[in-house]
Amino acid sequence: MSAPAAVVEVIVLTHLQESLRTATDADIAAIALHWAALHGHVADTARHLIDEEREYRAALAHDLEAAHTALVASMCPSTYWTATNGSNR
Repeated sequence: MSAPAAVVEVIVLTHLQESLRTATDADIAAIALHWAALHGHVADTARHLIDEEREYRAALAHDLEAAHTALVASMCPSTYWTATNGSNR
């Protein structure tokens, strides 16, 4: 690969990576369709970056759901408190 081609590759992939961070799920789907139709090293790397972004978002959604569940559980009165109608006896 020539030096100018390598520079273009870095610019394209850096731009893609930056745009994925702020893209909506619909935008990511459209970007994925675009890169799915292309061939070569840059397209393979782009598809890999898209997959990584999707995995990151799925992990983040899972972590948020787990944190929400734990927060709600910590705010709920204990079973003992509920069973004794608030009495500490």
